[in-house]
Amino acid sequence: MDEKVSSSEGSLDAQIKEISEKSGTAVEELKKLIEEKKDELSGLVSEEGAMHIVARELGVNLLKEKNRELKLANLVSGLRSVDIVGKIVNISDTRQFERNGKQGQVLNVTLGDESGTVRMSMWNDEINVIQKLGLKEGDCIKLCNGYVKIDNRNNPELRLGRGVIEKTDANIEITKTQFGTGSGAQSAANMPVKRRTICEFQEGGFEEARAALVQIFRRNPFYNVCPTCDARVTESDGTWQCDEHGKVEPKKQLVLSGVLDDGTDNIRVVFFRDIAERAFGKNTDDLVKIATEANDPMAIYDHFENLGKELIVRGRVKKNNFTDNIELVANAVEEVDLKKETGVLIKELKASGKASSEAPNA
Repeated sequence: MDEKVSSSEGSLDAQIKEISEKSGTAVEELKKLIEEKKDELSGLVSEEGAMHIVARELGVNLLKEKNRELKLANLVSGLRSVDIVGKIVNISDTRQFERNGKQGQVLNVTLGDESGTVRMSMWNDEINVIQKLGLKEGDCIKLCNGYVKIDNRNNPELRLGRGVIEKTDANIEITKTQFGTGSGAQSAANMPVKRRTICEFQEGGFEEARAALVQIFRRNPFYNVCPTCDARVTESDGTWQCDEHGKVEPKKQLVLSGVLDDGTDNIRVVFFRDIAERAFGKNTDDLVKIATEANDPMAIYDHFENLGKELIVRGRVKKNNFTDNIELVANAVEEVDLKKETGVLIKELKASGKASSEAPNA
């Protein structure tokens, strides 16, 4: 049976006191450091998650000493020796690739728990674990001694490394609104998320709005990624480096940002990759060609035809670390289907009328 920590042992105050004793840092100073860490990470990590990061920075490993399991929503880049329990939401097809004349393969597993979802990338021989354990969607697993990186969409991503995966009989319930916190769980366009007005959006929520794209920010629309794993790459001495695959010839991906307005309020929205292509109405290769011919990446905005167009946009709401305002990171975008929208409205009106007719007289 998995070791568990009682509510008293696991309370934030008790753990903060423990960190204080082991690091020699005053409790009040620790609380300040935890709040600063939450701000630094734009509110994308809970107080408990921020506490674990601060503890590690002070040389105190609560997870290792208590064998605690983190919730998926508390995963952030840089965490090591991570223990988590999650339910398999999706297993992707294995993708083959070639690098430096050698063949390789990668497979993505999306895990979920009560707090959210996260992608776990498995490379080469790691994929054998899936077949060996006979893992399938709906199974629950325990990962011990994994680690966390940032993926190409700026989300935390689990890696196996020297870790171990085993099946578990844990009972994990996942609600439909949790898919916005992870990567690749299911097509966000098909998730039955309840639509709300922008003025009702909440930080950390997975939201849907019908709104007009009223402004586009003219900024460099391209960024470079590894052609093998799609992770962002960095330039050093004229060459591009991938953390996973070393020196690479990068490929370009598209990013588009602007402002959505639905009449109740407006919000900054960011579209990445294929979602940005849908918002733009053109694919990345065509846009790269336009930018190359004009010798100016900003030239692509002269070909943007969706300004002022009403769209259905779904995604995660988070706080921008620079502006301190909330923004919507789009996971899906589609044009408004008037027939479908009318059907939804009629259904809602009928439901509302039925509720009114069944209500008792005052």
